[in-house]
Amino acid sequence: MAERRPHPSGTRQPPTPGSSHPREPRASATRPKDRGTATRPKGKAATSTRSHRVHTDARGRALRDGVAARSRQSANRRGSIRRVRVRRIPLADGVRRLHVVLILLAMGLSLCAGRLLQLQGFDSAAYAAESAAALTQKMPLLPSRGEITDRNGTVLAATEPAVAVTADPSLTGRRPGEFAEVVSRHLDMPIEKVIPLLIERDKRFVYLKKKVPAMTYTRLATELAEKNLYGVFRESDPIRTYPNGSTAGPIVGFVNTDGVGLEGLEYKLNRQLAGVEGHEEYESAPNGSRIPLGNSKITPAQNGNSYQLSLDSELQWAAERRVAQQVKKAKADFGFAITMNIKTGEILALAQAPSYDSNDPLATKKFRTLQAVTAPFEPGSVQKVLTAAALIESGVAGEETRLEVPNRLKSGPYQIKDHFEHETLRLNMRGVIARSSNIGTVMLTRQMPTEDLHKYLVKFGLGARTGVELPGESVGILPGAKMPGLTRDRVAFGQGLAVTGIQEVSAIAGLVNDGVYHPPTILRSATGGDGQPVALPVKQPRRIVSSETSSHIRDLMRAVVDSSNGQSRLRIEGYASGGKTGTSQRGTKNGYRGYITSYVGFAPLKDPQIITYVVINNPRKGDTGSGVAAPVYRDIMQLALPRYSVEPSKKTILKPKRVTW
Repeated sequence: MAERRPHPSGTRQPPTPGSSHPREPRASATRPKDRGTATRPKGKAATSTRSHRVHTDARGRALRDGVAARSRQSANRRGSIRRVRVRRIPLADGVRRLHVVLILLAMGLSLCAGRLLQLQGFDSAAYAAESAAALTQKMPLLPSRGEITDRNGTVLAATEPAVAVTADPSLTGRRPGEFAEVVSRHLDMPIEKVIPLLIERDKRFVYLKKKVPAMTYTRLATELAEKNLYGVFRESDPIRTYPNGSTAGPIVGFVNTDGVGLEGLEYKLNRQLAGVEGHEEYESAPNGSRIPLGNSKITPAQNGNSYQLSLDSELQWAAERRVAQQVKKAKADFGFAITMNIKTGEILALAQAPSYDSNDPLATKKFRTLQAVTAPFEPGSVQKVLTAAALIESGVAGEETRLEVPNRLKSGPYQIKDHFEHETLRLNMRGVIARSSNIGTVMLTRQMPTEDLHKYLVKFGLGARTGVELPGESVGILPGAKMPGLTRDRVAFGQGLAVTGIQEVSAIAGLVNDGVYHPPTILRSATGGDGQPVALPVKQPRRIVSSETSSHIRDLMRAVVDSSNGQSRLRIEGYASGGKTGTSQRGTKNGYRGYITSYVGFAPLKDPQIITYVVINNPRKGDTGSGVAAPVYRDIMQLALPRYSVEPSKKTILKPKRVTW
């Protein structure tokens, strides 16, 4: 058994019941008399305990006496000052404070450990990707815009390599004078305009000039490198060029500074021509420089489609020049001419005046759209060809149908008259069309139900888009099947409805082409950016009248040419042809003002190949189709027919007449 160590005051004994621990003085030395009868221990231990309690009681009384004395002295000094009780806050236990600090540290370490686990364990891939993305540069790879060519491969729209010259002012601003001297000379910019761009504060990127030819930038970059000047860069910024200038300008259209098509085929086919942009991704240092052995990824650009048109650029140029001359001569607002291959619906020429140069489209703000496609007008007497076709096809009348034509015909509250004064005339349908009698046409049309007339006009393509691949095509205006009698009378001779040039010429081409309508088209083929052919939508021809009706229509239109009393402006040398004049009042916001003159004709007579439709709007000199529009038609056809090896009607092959304009 372990040896028990002696207590300092004597032999250590366990405290007896009812006695105080030596270290804990009791408040009173007296004990109640009824606390049991246990006997006290005998000997020194009992004596020592009693002695300790006496001493403790004495020290307690002395302490209380001292405190009481000091309290009385303080009260005496304060006099009548009110006594204030002061509450003392004891300091917390040191062990307890240490425990709180340790708990807080443990909580902080737990949070750090949890965040570290999140970063390294659960979200490590996401944060690694975010970090990599911050140091990954993505550069666009621009595709090459497709070309537009004519049917013979002549380029009408192309793209030349060019760049946008840029600068980093944080680099060029250190030596702006030296940079400005080189840049201004190569980019043809005043130094006063260059220096402010080179020293712009808080910028790392500015454009100096766009659409700069690639060779020009190469010379600029070489000189800057020789002078150890670093801070000028480049971006791909190709230039769209139009080598033929104004030839087919409204057809081809143009693009803006961002390379987006705004007019013509550039607008209509913008998505296909533009291609698909690619991009290159590579790792870079914080300063933006490429890391030589870093990861890189290239998604190549897809170049745009190239299109070959059905247009003949040489015929187009000639037609444009001829229309412009006639518009100027007649002092007209504008004019257009459409030349079409009857057998296919291909547009060979679509000339317009005024026109514009696609390289400088802002020079002309009026008539920048194709009037033959977007601007409906009342066709006048040319519409009588369609009315006659409806009458013949429905069986209501024929070429030899006879009638007496008065000099006036009542229609509602109005009187219809012809363009020439006459007494009562005895005419058949051929004579009505040849002499372009409004009254005779109305008299024949009144024998036909209005619903049937409307049905045939819809069948001929009026009141709907033809589907030609040009922007902004109008549907025109065609009254409904239940049009009133007054409207029906006006529609019969070409008023009360509105057509586009492309609608009217396509309808007449179908009527003379054995009754088969070919939807008009200006696209011949397409090639993808990879050089492979691209399929174009197939346009199906449709029959609109019988072959017999078509033959009658050709004969009626031949009568117009034959009745011209030898007028050379309606005849084509070496070719039998048919045609129809048109003169209509010009509708404006303020009523009818001026005229629209027109002429449509085809050749050869028995097997039509080419048709041309000419419209001159609001001429101040001349007001008939035969006098204003027909001469333009004749000159275009005399060039087009031999150009496309159309055999003359006579056995003797005549040399094409050389026309000087």
